Amino acid sequence: MPQHKIFILDDERDIGEYIAAVAKMNDFESHYFFKADDFFTAIASTPLACVAVDLQMPCLDGIEVLRRLAEMQFRRPIIIMSGMDLKVLESARHFARANKLTVSDIVSKPVRVEELNRVFARLKANAHLPPTKADFVEAMARGEFSLHLQPKVAIQPDHGGPKGYRPVGFEGLVRWISPAKGLVMPDSFIPQIMAAGLSAQLSDLVFDLALATLGAWKEKGIAASLAINMSASDVEDVALADRLWNRCAGTGIDHQRITIEITETAAMEHPETALDVLTRLRLRGFSLSLDDFGTGYSSLVQLQRLPFAELKIDRSLISDSISSKQTQIIVKAIIDLGHNLGLNVVAEGVEDEETLELLRKCGCDLVQGYLVSRPLSPERAEAWWLEHGGPRD
Repeated sequence: MPQHKIFILDDERDIGEYIAAVAKMNDFESHYFFKADDFFTAIASTPLACVAVDLQMPCLDGIEVLRRLAEMQFRRPIIIMSGMDLKVLESARHFARANKLTVSDIVSKPVRVEELNRVFARLKANAHLPPTKADFVEAMARGEFSLHLQPKVAIQPDHGGPKGYRPVGFEGLVRWISPAKGLVMPDSFIPQIMAAGLSAQLSDLVFDLALATLGAWKEKGIAASLAINMSASDVEDVALADRLWNRCAGTGIDHQRITIEITETAAMEHPETALDVLTRLRLRGFSLSLDDFGTGYSSLVQLQRLPFAELKIDRSLISDSISSKQTQIIVKAIIDLGHNLGLNVVAEGVEDEETLELLRKCGCDLVQGYLVSRPLSPERAEAWWLEHGGPRD
């Protein structure tokens, strides 16, 4: 049985069927499509297939096809084909990459069998199948996921501390230690977990890891708060507050040391449901942080209604704040807005002293970023806390 699938879209039937036949010779399960609608329907039902796309088609040209694939957040390898000159093919490759698509190869038509064989060999090498739902379930059961902890520090002059700031807590960032791939960052596996319908299971797992971390800190007298991230699908789950509360039962963990971070986009996508879910989380004793603020399209009315205690300015604004006067004005306005709404304000992605001083002058309460520390293992986080004078119980 072929391990890999490829969908081929080309308006020239003879060429499309020829490429499909060569793909089968290279152990691909190949399907040729003459019509774009049939092609996209197949992708929607079989998202793990690779694709080969002709650029010159009368009804829907290849750039439009690539744009639609990007809108679908297609993440499998792509072969781009055309009878145009190589410059056009390279331009299409750059367009695809700019839209976060993966181009395995570009092919000038007409193409010989020998060249196609080499193309499919490269595609096979780059087309390792992503983990399945069963793979993720087994990885969770085996304990392959862990939290790395990035410190959050208070920076105003009255906060003190040996380095001009005072540790207040950490953000827990989930990592996957895969036996096959080693350390896998969340951008590479969280979208796949969500697509597999395992978002709630991952959130429960992350919450349990946070409780275990806080429990270990309690035994050692480390008085740190811990923030964890929840997804958009969590915000749509009206049972979230009860689910997390039940997982806390009997642990003896102070709920006020747990902060739930929700992205601006997730909070504003379904505001009425978010109002229900987030208010119940606050009633259960959890603190709430509005993450990545400044990247979405918040309604200030909704922001006023939702029960956040903290606002986090997105790193894209922070990284640009030194070089751009306009960005500085926006950052200062966000800090003032947060304070006027009674919120603590956190800046993430702080990487140099100049940015830190700018944020201090703007009145920002807390920062995190590589200037303070990279994310740390739980053991190293404990040592960092003690070394930097973090409060003790």
